[in-house]
Amino acid sequence: MRWTNCKGVAVTILLCGMFSAEAAAQEKKVTVPASELSAVIKKAIEKALPGGKVLKIEKEVEGEDPGQYDVEIRSGAKLYEVEISPQGEVIEVKETTSGEEDSEREQTKKWTESFGQENCTFSSVGRNRFFSLEPGYQLVLESSSEKVVITVLEQTKKIGNVETRIIEEQEEKNGKLAEVSRNFFAICKEHGDVFYFGEEVDDYKDGKIVAHSGAWRADEANSKAGIIMPGTILLGARHYQEIAPNAMDRAEIISDDVTMETPAGIFKNCIRVEETTGLDPDEKCYKTYAPGVGLIQDEDLLLTRYTKAKEQSLSLKDLPRAVRATIKKHAAGGKITEIEKDTVNGTIRYEAEVVRDGKVFDVLVSTKGKYLGTEKEEDAQGDQDKKDDEDEDS
Repeated sequence: MRWTNCKGVAVTILLCGMFSAEAAAQEKKVTVPASELSAVIKKAIEKALPGGKVLKIEKEVEGEDPGQYDVEIRSGAKLYEVEISPQGEVIEVKETTSGEEDSEREQTKKWTESFGQENCTFSSVGRNRFFSLEPGYQLVLESSSEKVVITVLEQTKKIGNVETRIIEEQEEKNGKLAEVSRNFFAICKEHGDVFYFGEEVDDYKDGKIVAHSGAWRADEANSKAGIIMPGTILLGARHYQEIAPNAMDRAEIISDDVTMETPAGIFKNCIRVEETTGLDPDEKCYKTYAPGVGLIQDEDLLLTRYTKAKEQSLSLKDLPRAVRATIKKHAAGGKITEIEKDTVNGTIRYEAEVVRDGKVFDVLVSTKGKYLGTEKEEDAQGDQDKKDDEDEDS
Protein backbone atom coordinates (compact mmCIF):
# COMPACT_ATOMS: atom_id res chain seq x y z
CA MET A 1 0.00 0.00 0.00
CA ARG A 2 1.05 3.60 -0.48
CA TRP A 3 0.57 4.85 3.04
CA THR A 4 3.29 2.69 4.52
CA ASN A 5 5.95 0.05 3.84
CA CYS A 6 7.37 1.63 0.69
CA LYS A 7 10.78 0.76 -0.63
CA GLY A 8 13.13 2.15 -3.26
CA VAL A 9 14.49 5.56 -4.18
CA ALA A 10 12.21 8.55 -4.42
CA VAL A 11 11.98 11.10 -7.21
CA THR A 12 11.78 14.62 -5.89
CA ILE A 13 13.07 18.11 -6.48
CA LEU A 14 14.47 19.75 -3.37
CA LEU A 15 15.37 23.37 -3.00
CA CYS A 16 18.22 22.99 -0.55
CA GLY A 17 19.60 26.41 0.24
CA MET A 18 22.96 26.24 1.97
CA PHE A 19 24.57 29.57 2.58
CA SER A 20 27.98 30.23 4.11
CA ALA A 21 29.14 33.52 5.57
CA GLU A 22 30.35 34.42 2.06
CA ALA A 23 26.82 33.77 0.68
CA ALA A 24 27.66 30.72 -1.39
CA ALA A 25 25.51 29.92 -4.41
CA GLN A 26 22.26 28.15 -3.72
CA GLU A 27 22.37 24.42 -4.33
CA LYS A 28 19.57 22.56 -6.05
CA LYS A 29 19.50 18.77 -6.24
CA VAL A 30 17.29 16.16 -7.83
CA THR A 31 16.97 12.75 -6.23
CA VAL A 32 16.63 10.17 -8.99
CA PRO A 33 15.90 6.42 -9.13
CA ALA A 34 18.56 3.99 -10.31
CA SER A 35 16.31 2.99 -13.22
CA GLU A 36 16.75 6.42 -14.80
CA LEU A 37 20.56 6.49 -14.70
CA SER A 38 22.61 6.24 -17.85
CA ALA A 39 24.73 3.13 -18.44
CA VAL A 40 27.96 5.06 -17.80
CA ILE A 41 26.79 6.27 -14.37
CA LYS A 42 25.57 2.78 -13.39
CA LYS A 43 28.96 1.37 -14.38
CA ALA A 44 30.75 3.99 -12.27
CA ILE A 45 28.67 3.14 -9.21
CA GLU A 46 29.42 -0.56 -9.58
CA LYS A 47 33.12 0.21 -10.08
CA ALA A 48 33.29 2.36 -6.95
CA LEU A 49 31.86 -0.26 -4.57
CA PRO A 50 31.18 -3.60 -6.27
CA GLY A 51 28.14 -5.34 -4.80
CA GLY A 52 27.21 -2.38 -2.58
CA LYS A 53 23.58 -1.47 -1.90
CA VAL A 54 22.58 1.92 -3.32
CA LEU A 55 20.49 3.83 -0.76
CA LYS A 56 20.14 7.24 -2.39
CA ILE A 57 21.21 9.00 -5.60
CA GLU A 58 21.21 12.78 -5.91
CA LYS A 59 22.13 14.86 -8.94
CA GLU A 60 23.20 18.47 -8.52
CA VAL A 61 21.48 20.71 -11.07
CA GLU A 62 22.53 24.08 -9.63
CA GLY A 63 25.49 24.99 -7.46
CA GLU A 64 29.26 24.54 -7.55
CA ASP A 65 29.22 21.17 -9.37
CA PRO A 66 26.20 20.99 -11.72
CA GLY A 67 25.63 17.53 -13.17
CA GLN A 68 27.57 15.74 -10.42
CA TYR A 69 26.03 12.66 -8.78
CA ASP A 70 26.24 12.06 -5.03
CA VAL A 71 25.48 8.42 -4.25
CA GLU A 72 24.97 6.92 -0.80
CA ILE A 73 25.98 3.24 -0.73
CA ARG A 74 26.02 0.59 1.97
CA SER A 75 28.82 -1.95 1.64
CA GLY A 76 29.00 -4.57 4.35
CA ALA A 77 28.53 -2.81 7.69
CA LYS A 78 29.72 0.59 6.41
CA LEU A 79 28.18 3.56 4.63
CA TYR A 80 29.92 5.49 1.87
CA GLU A 81 29.32 8.63 -0.14
CA VAL A 82 30.48 8.42 -3.74
CA GLU A 83 30.88 11.46 -5.99
CA ILE A 84 30.62 10.80 -9.73
CA SER A 85 31.12 13.29 -12.56
CA PRO A 86 28.51 13.71 -15.35
CA GLN A 87 30.91 11.76 -17.60
CA GLY A 88 30.97 8.76 -15.25
CA GLU A 89 34.29 9.37 -13.51
CA VAL A 90 34.50 8.41 -9.84
CA ILE A 91 35.71 11.60 -8.16
CA GLU A 92 35.76 10.49 -4.53
CA VAL A 93 34.72 7.60 -2.28
CA LYS A 94 34.54 8.43 1.40
CA GLU A 95 33.24 6.54 4.40
CA THR A 96 30.55 8.47 6.25
CA THR A 97 29.55 6.17 9.11
CA SER A 98 29.24 2.47 9.72
CA GLY A 99 25.94 0.80 9.01
CA GLU A 100 25.86 -0.36 12.62
CA GLU A 101 26.29 3.20 13.87
CA ASP A 102 23.58 4.38 11.50
CA SER A 103 21.25 1.63 12.66
CA GLU A 104 22.00 2.39 16.32
CA ARG A 105 21.34 6.09 15.76
CA GLU A 106 18.04 5.23 14.08
CA GLN A 107 17.05 3.03 17.01
CA THR A 108 17.82 5.78 19.56
CA LYS A 109 15.57 8.33 17.85
CA LYS A 110 12.48 9.24 19.82
CA TRP A 111 9.13 8.70 18.12
CA THR A 112 5.82 10.08 19.36
CA GLU A 113 3.36 7.26 19.98
CA SER A 114 0.95 8.87 22.44
CA PHE A 115 -1.34 11.42 20.80
CA GLY A 116 -3.98 12.21 23.41
CA GLN A 117 -6.73 10.89 21.18
CA GLU A 118 -8.98 10.51 24.21
CA ASN A 119 -9.35 14.31 23.99
CA CYS A 120 -10.34 14.21 20.31
CA THR A 121 -13.78 14.38 18.79
CA PHE A 122 -13.40 12.21 15.70
CA SER A 123 -15.09 12.70 12.35
CA SER A 124 -15.04 10.46 9.29
CA VAL A 125 -15.32 13.53 7.04
CA GLY A 126 -12.88 16.42 6.81
CA ARG A 127 -9.41 17.40 5.71
CA ASN A 128 -6.28 19.13 6.84
CA ARG A 129 -3.75 20.90 4.66
CA PHE A 130 -2.17 17.72 3.30
CA PHE A 131 -4.78 14.96 3.66
CA SER A 132 -8.42 14.61 2.61
CA LEU A 133 -11.22 12.41 3.94
CA GLU A 134 -13.82 13.90 1.60
CA PRO A 135 -15.76 11.21 -0.31
CA GLY A 136 -15.12 11.21 -4.04
CA TYR A 137 -11.64 12.70 -3.76
CA GLN A 138 -9.17 10.72 -5.87
CA LEU A 139 -5.43 10.69 -6.60
CA VAL A 140 -3.76 8.82 -9.46
CA LEU A 141 0.00 8.22 -9.28
CA GLU A 142 1.97 6.44 -12.00
CA SER A 143 5.45 5.31 -12.99
CA SER A 144 6.67 3.44 -16.05
CA SER A 145 5.51 0.09 -14.64
CA GLU A 146 3.10 0.88 -11.82
CA LYS A 147 -0.19 2.69 -11.30
CA VAL A 148 -1.94 3.48 -8.02
CA VAL A 149 -5.45 4.89 -7.69
CA ILE A 150 -6.38 6.23 -4.25
CA THR A 151 -10.08 6.98 -3.70
CA VAL A 152 -11.94 8.31 -0.67
CA LEU A 153 -15.04 6.12 -0.56
CA GLU A 154 -18.56 6.88 0.60
CA GLN A 155 -18.32 3.92 2.99
CA THR A 156 -17.26 4.11 6.62
CA LYS A 157 -16.21 1.43 9.11
CA LYS A 158 -16.46 1.31 12.90
CA ILE A 159 -13.11 0.59 14.54
CA GLY A 160 -13.67 0.34 18.28
CA ASN A 161 -15.93 3.26 19.08
CA VAL A 162 -14.68 5.45 16.20
CA GLU A 163 -16.47 5.81 12.85
CA THR A 164 -13.67 5.86 10.26
CA ARG A 165 -13.60 6.78 6.59
CA ILE A 166 -12.47 4.09 4.12
CA ILE A 167 -9.85 5.08 1.56
CA GLU A 168 -9.37 2.43 -1.10
CA GLU A 169 -6.10 1.97 -2.91
CA GLN A 170 -5.80 -0.09 -6.09
CA GLU A 171 -2.29 -0.92 -7.23
CA GLU A 172 -1.40 -2.23 -10.67
CA LYS A 173 1.98 -3.56 -11.78
CA ASN A 174 2.67 -3.92 -15.48
CA GLY A 175 -1.03 -3.50 -16.16
CA LYS A 176 -2.14 -6.24 -13.76
CA LEU A 177 -3.95 -5.78 -10.47
CA ALA A 178 -1.49 -6.47 -7.63
CA GLU A 179 -3.20 -5.18 -4.49
CA VAL A 180 -6.38 -3.63 -3.19
CA SER A 181 -6.29 -2.16 0.31
CA ARG A 182 -8.99 -0.47 2.37
CA ASN A 183 -7.52 1.94 4.89
CA PHE A 184 -9.39 3.37 7.87
CA PHE A 185 -8.94 7.02 8.86
CA ALA A 186 -10.65 9.63 11.04
CA ILE A 187 -9.80 13.27 11.71
CA CYS A 188 -9.54 14.92 15.11
CA LYS A 189 -11.81 17.98 14.95
CA GLU A 190 -9.88 19.84 17.64
CA HIS A 191 -6.41 19.61 16.10
CA GLY A 192 -6.84 18.48 12.49
CA ASP A 193 -4.69 15.36 12.97
CA VAL A 194 -5.68 12.49 10.67
CA PHE A 195 -5.48 9.20 12.59
CA TYR A 196 -4.82 5.82 10.98
CA PHE A 197 -6.95 3.04 12.49
CA GLY A 198 -5.93 0.07 10.34
CA GLU A 199 -6.29 -1.60 6.96
CA GLU A 200 -7.59 -4.65 5.13
CA VAL A 201 -5.47 -5.94 2.26
CA ASP A 202 -6.12 -8.22 -0.70
CA ASP A 203 -2.99 -9.35 -2.59
CA TYR A 204 -3.65 -10.47 -6.17
CA LYS A 205 -1.92 -12.80 -8.60
CA ASP A 206 -3.32 -13.63 -12.03
CA GLY A 207 -6.59 -11.94 -11.07
CA LYS A 208 -7.10 -13.96 -7.88
CA ILE A 209 -6.68 -13.09 -4.21
CA VAL A 210 -3.70 -15.02 -2.85
CA ALA A 211 -2.95 -13.32 0.50
CA HIS A 212 -3.91 -10.58 2.96
CA SER A 213 -0.51 -9.22 4.00
CA GLY A 214 -0.12 -6.25 6.32
CA ALA A 215 -3.68 -6.18 7.68
CA TRP A 216 -4.19 -4.70 11.16
CA ARG A 217 -6.79 -2.89 13.28
CA ALA A 218 -6.36 -0.41 16.11
CA ASP A 219 -8.99 -2.19 18.23
CA GLU A 220 -7.04 -5.47 18.29
CA ALA A 221 -4.73 -6.61 21.09
CA ASN A 222 -1.50 -4.60 21.52
CA SER A 223 -2.55 -2.18 18.77
CA LYS A 224 -3.63 1.43 18.62
CA ALA A 225 -4.08 4.20 16.07
CA GLY A 226 -1.19 6.31 14.86
CA ILE A 227 -1.19 9.58 12.91
CA ILE A 228 -0.91 9.47 9.13
CA MET A 229 -0.81 13.28 8.79
CA PRO A 230 -0.64 15.84 11.62
CA GLY A 231 -2.80 18.92 11.49
CA THR A 232 0.18 21.10 12.44
CA ILE A 233 3.38 20.52 10.48
CA LEU A 234 6.55 20.78 12.56
CA LEU A 235 9.88 20.33 10.82
CA GLY A 236 11.77 17.41 12.36
CA ALA A 237 8.71 15.98 14.08
CA ARG A 238 8.64 12.17 14.32
CA HIS A 239 5.58 10.05 14.94
CA TYR A 240 4.24 6.53 14.53
CA GLN A 241 1.70 6.07 11.75
CA GLU A 242 0.56 2.62 12.85
CA ILE A 243 1.13 0.73 16.07
CA ALA A 244 0.56 -3.03 15.96
CA PRO A 245 2.66 -6.19 16.35
CA ASN A 246 2.97 -6.51 12.56
CA ALA A 247 2.78 -2.80 11.68
CA MET A 248 5.09 -0.17 13.19
CA ASP A 249 5.59 2.34 10.41
CA ARG A 250 6.62 5.85 11.35
CA ALA A 251 7.31 9.19 9.68
CA GLU A 252 9.71 12.09 10.08
CA ILE A 253 9.03 15.46 8.45
CA ILE A 254 12.39 16.36 6.90
CA SER A 255 11.46 19.34 4.71
CA ASP A 256 8.62 21.84 4.50
CA ASP A 257 9.68 23.91 1.47
CA VAL A 258 9.85 21.39 -1.38
CA THR A 259 8.98 22.38 -4.94
CA MET A 260 8.08 19.47 -7.19
CA GLU A 261 7.05 19.08 -10.80
CA THR A 262 4.77 16.16 -11.69
CA PRO A 263 2.65 15.36 -14.77
CA ALA A 264 -0.26 16.94 -12.85
CA GLY A 265 1.57 20.26 -12.40
CA ILE A 266 4.17 22.10 -10.36
CA PHE A 267 3.53 22.19 -6.61
CA LYS A 268 5.17 24.53 -4.10
CA ASN A 269 5.45 24.58 -0.31
CA CYS A 270 5.26 20.80 -0.18
CA ILE A 271 6.44 18.68 2.73
CA ARG A 272 8.80 15.75 2.36
CA VAL A 273 8.42 12.78 4.70
CA GLU A 274 10.96 10.05 5.43
CA GLU A 275 9.26 6.81 6.38
CA THR A 276 10.87 3.97 8.30
CA THR A 277 9.59 1.03 10.29
CA GLY A 278 10.38 -0.23 13.75
CA LEU A 279 10.42 -3.75 12.30
CA ASP A 280 13.36 -3.04 9.94
CA PRO A 281 15.57 0.02 10.69
CA ASP A 282 17.30 -0.26 7.29
CA GLU A 283 14.08 0.23 5.34
CA LYS A 284 13.48 3.83 4.23
CA CYS A 285 11.39 5.63 1.68
CA TYR A 286 10.39 9.18 0.88
CA LYS A 287 7.06 10.76 0.03
CA THR A 288 6.00 14.26 -0.94
CA TYR A 289 2.68 15.94 -0.08
CA ALA A 290 1.34 19.15 -1.65
CA PRO A 291 -0.91 21.62 0.20
CA GLY A 292 -4.56 21.32 -0.79
CA VAL A 293 -3.81 18.16 -2.81
CA GLY A 294 -2.12 15.48 -0.73
CA LEU A 295 0.28 12.75 -1.87
CA ILE A 296 2.02 13.73 -5.12
CA GLN A 297 5.09 11.47 -5.05
CA ASP A 298 5.92 8.06 -3.64
CA GLU A 299 9.12 6.37 -4.79
CA ASP A 300 9.03 6.39 -8.62
CA LEU A 301 5.32 7.18 -8.64
CA LEU A 302 4.29 10.73 -9.53
CA LEU A 303 0.86 12.34 -9.47
CA THR A 304 -0.69 12.30 -12.95
CA ARG A 305 -4.17 13.57 -12.07
CA TYR A 306 -6.54 14.20 -9.20
CA THR A 307 -10.25 14.90 -8.91
CA LYS A 308 -12.11 17.08 -6.46
CA ALA A 309 -14.34 15.59 -3.82
CA LYS A 310 -18.07 15.73 -4.18
CA GLU A 311 -19.56 18.84 -2.66
CA GLN A 312 -20.73 18.10 0.84
CA SER A 313 -22.88 20.01 3.25
CA LEU A 314 -21.73 19.94 6.85
CA SER A 315 -23.72 20.56 10.00
CA LEU A 316 -22.63 22.71 12.93
CA LYS A 317 -22.06 19.62 15.06
CA ASP A 318 -19.47 18.36 12.52
CA LEU A 319 -17.30 21.45 12.98
CA PRO A 320 -14.45 22.12 15.42
CA ARG A 321 -15.64 24.02 18.47
CA ALA A 322 -13.76 27.24 17.58
CA VAL A 323 -15.16 27.25 14.03
CA ARG A 324 -18.68 26.65 15.27
CA ALA A 325 -18.42 29.53 17.75
CA THR A 326 -17.13 31.99 15.13
CA ILE A 327 -19.90 31.13 12.67
CA LYS A 328 -22.59 31.57 15.32
CA LYS A 329 -21.11 34.88 16.42
CA HIS A 330 -21.03 36.41 12.95
CA ALA A 331 -24.34 34.91 11.91
CA ALA A 332 -25.68 37.16 14.68
CA GLY A 333 -28.99 35.39 15.01
CA GLY A 334 -29.40 34.73 11.28
CA LYS A 335 -30.40 31.35 9.92
CA ILE A 336 -27.43 29.15 8.93
CA THR A 337 -28.69 27.37 5.82
CA GLU A 338 -25.57 25.58 4.54
CA ILE A 339 -21.96 24.95 5.55
CA GLU A 340 -19.20 23.82 3.16
CA LYS A 341 -15.48 23.24 3.41
CA ASP A 342 -13.37 24.62 0.59
CA THR A 343 -9.72 25.10 -0.38
CA VAL A 344 -8.61 28.44 -1.79
CA ASN A 345 -4.98 28.90 -2.89
CA GLY A 346 -3.99 25.88 -0.81
CA THR A 347 -5.71 27.18 2.33
CA ILE A 348 -8.68 25.31 3.78
CA ARG A 349 -11.64 27.32 5.06
CA TYR A 350 -15.28 26.94 6.03
CA GLU A 351 -18.09 28.82 4.27
CA ALA A 352 -21.37 29.16 6.14
CA GLU A 353 -24.34 30.53 4.23
CA VAL A 354 -26.46 32.79 6.45
CA VAL A 355 -29.86 34.41 5.85
CA ARG A 356 -30.48 37.49 7.97
CA ASP A 357 -32.80 40.49 7.52
CA GLY A 358 -33.64 39.45 3.98
CA LYS A 359 -29.99 39.16 2.95
CA VAL A 360 -27.86 36.11 2.11
CA PHE A 361 -24.14 36.10 2.83
CA ASP A 362 -21.31 33.65 3.50
CA VAL A 363 -19.35 33.77 6.73
CA LEU A 364 -15.75 32.66 6.03
CA VAL A 365 -13.80 31.00 8.83
CA SER A 366 -10.36 29.34 8.98
CA THR A 367 -9.86 25.84 10.32
CA LYS A 368 -8.57 27.41 13.55
CA GLY A 369 -11.75 29.42 14.00
CA LYS A 370 -10.41 32.77 12.76
CA TYR A 371 -12.99 35.05 11.12
CA LEU A 372 -11.98 35.70 7.48
CA GLY A 373 -14.82 38.01 6.47
CA THR A 374 -18.05 37.72 4.50
CA GLU A 375 -18.82 37.55 0.79
CA LYS A 376 -21.60 37.17 -1.76
CA GLU A 377 -24.14 39.36 0.02
CA GLU A 378 -27.45 39.26 -1.88
CA ASP A 379 -31.16 39.85 -1.47
CA ALA A 380 -32.64 36.65 -0.06
CA GLN A 381 -35.84 36.79 -2.12
CA GLY A 382 -33.92 37.57 -5.31
CA ASP A 383 -31.63 34.65 -4.65
CA GLN A 384 -34.62 32.34 -4.15
CA ASP A 385 -36.21 33.57 -7.41
CA LYS A 386 -32.95 32.83 -9.22
CA LYS A 387 -32.92 29.28 -7.83
CA ASP A 388 -36.57 28.77 -8.85
CA ASP A 389 -35.75 29.92 -12.40
CA GLU A 390 -32.83 27.49 -12.56
CA ASP A 391 -35.08 24.65 -11.39
CA GLU A 392 -37.66 25.46 -14.10
CA ASP A 393 -34.95 25.57 -16.78
CA SER A 394 -33.69 22.17 -15.72
